[in-house]
Parts: sequence; C-alpha cells; structure tokens
Amino acid sequence: MYRAVIIGAGKIGAEFDTPSSDKILTHAHAFLEHEEMILAGFYDVDYAKAVHAAEIWGGQAFREISEALCGADVVSCCVPDQFHGKVLKEIAAYKPKLVITEKPVAVSADQAEEIRQIYQGKIPCMVNYSRRYIREFDDLRRRIRQYGRFLKGAGYYGKGILHNGSHMIDLMQYLLGNVEILERTEGWIPDLEGDPSVDVTMQIAQGVFSMLAVDSRIVTVFELDLFFEKARIRILEGGKKIAYYEIKESAVYQHYYNYNLVQTVSVSDSAAMQGLAENAVLFLKNGEEMKCTLEDGITVLQTCMQIQEM
Repeated sequence: MYRAVIIGAGKIGAEFDTPSSDKILTHAHAFLEHEEMILAGFYDVDYAKAVHAAEIWGGQAFREISEALCGADVVSCCVPDQFHGKVLKEIAAYKPKLVITEKPVAVSADQAEEIRQIYQGKIPCMVNYSRRYIREFDDLRRRIRQYGRFLKGAGYYGKGILHNGSHMIDLMQYLLGNVEILERTEGWIPDLEGDPSVDVTMQIAQGVFSMLAVDSRIVTVFELDLFFEKARIRILEGGKKIAYYEIKESAVYQHYYNYNLVQTVSVSDSAAMQGLAENAVLFLKNGEEMKCTLEDGITVLQTCMQIQEM
C-alpha cells in the first residue's frame, strides 16, 4: 500500500466530486478508490480547506506541510499554477517515492529548469496532462500512423495558453511529435491574470495546426479537428468524444471524395483520474513507464513560454 497526500485542497485536489459521486474527478477520489493507495490526508495554506477536505474524504488535515510530507510515498501537487514551482521544491526535500504535479510544471522557464535540476535522476515526477492517461487516446495514438500524412488541423481552447492551451500542445505532441511555432496572430484574450489565451499557428509533422482562443468568460471549450490523407479525427466535448472519419468516394458525384463518419468513441469522465492513479501504482510496483514525465511537462512549458514571448 502506498501512502498518498494531497497538497492543495482545491477543485482538482478535492472539490470537484465526493466519495459518493459516480464520477472520479479529483486526486482524492482516485486515491481513495485505488486498492493499493491509502489517502493519508491534505495540506492547504488555508487550513480550513484541508479540514473540510478531510471531513469529506477521510485522512488527516495537516497544519504544516512538513507533517504532510513526512512519510508520504506519493505526493500530489494541486496548488494554483503560480505556486507549482515553489511547492515542488518543498516536496523534493522529503524525497517521496513519486510526485504527481498538476500542469504547468512552473510559470517560467527558469523556474522549470530549477525543478529539473532538483528532480532529475533523484525523484520521479509525473505531470497530469490528463489525456495521456486515457486508454482511448492511447488507442488513437497507436492508430494515427495508419492515416497517412497530417495535412492540417485546428483546435479551440480557452483559460490561458499555460493553464489550458498547454493541454492542447501536449496532446498534439503526444499524438504527432514535436511542434514548431510559426506565428502568434492577433487573437488575444486576457482570460487569466498573466496568462492570456492567444491564437497560434504551428507546424507539426509537415502539417499546419492553428490553435484558436475562445473567451472562457463566455464558454469553456476544448476541441480539435485533424485532417489526414486517409482520415479525419475530431476530438469533441473537451475530449469526451473522439470521432473517426474515413475517405470514401461520393455516392452522388463521381471522382469526388469525402470524409465519412465511421466510428464515435465515448470517453468516461472518470478515465483520466483513474488512469493517473493506475499509472502511478504500476510505476511504483513494476517500473512501468510514466505516461507523462517531468521532461514532457517542461517541453510543453518551453513551447508556451516561446508563444508568450512572441
């Protein structure tokens, strides 16, 4: 059994669901449900939030971060983005068997490099770019090479290039390989303090991909539309559906070819958090490869920093 603690008792750590919820949406629920994890408790700078989380989920509300980290096997860093770097450094001093951090790894390239130097080769660290932990996206990654050359695509996101845009960049890198930023265009939405949402054009696997910002004060969106020589892939409803299309000749117009829907795959709301906890346990037990390493997270951060600086 692995003793897990959660640093940051906010939404993704503890508040999005409860033990009686059908859906597993938090680190707390994922750890509580996994038969090889013990949820030891919570630390939050707002002690009342830690107490509230412990009342709901069980475990202890720790007054000091040192109490929480002493003897922990697995530590989840679920604090707000701007504090990730600071808290990851505090966690490292206690050398847990595994650290899981929410994205982004940090909010500056210098801070990320400092984290790399502290952790590299010493403390294993997973980054929660959530779609990497979902079986249906693993399946898509395995299938995608069958579809020929990537032609062109577009994605729609909001809530900041770091906070949510980094999810889209990571997903594209996971599916197709490294991205090259071509230009940052005029679209600019001040969604989060210090983290605007921006329109970006990039090159991936010889194709062009446009990331377009949608104002999250109006609506939350995360969708992609990817065109290949032999298929079209649409990722819809925040990743809850993956639609597969194949090219077929038109039944009406001879020698005209269209993308035709052949399969729609539904993704469970619980899949990401369950997959995260399972990957953590299998890494600790069997040395299974981490789905998203610290280095993966830093690569995405560097791309986001490049976009912000353009």
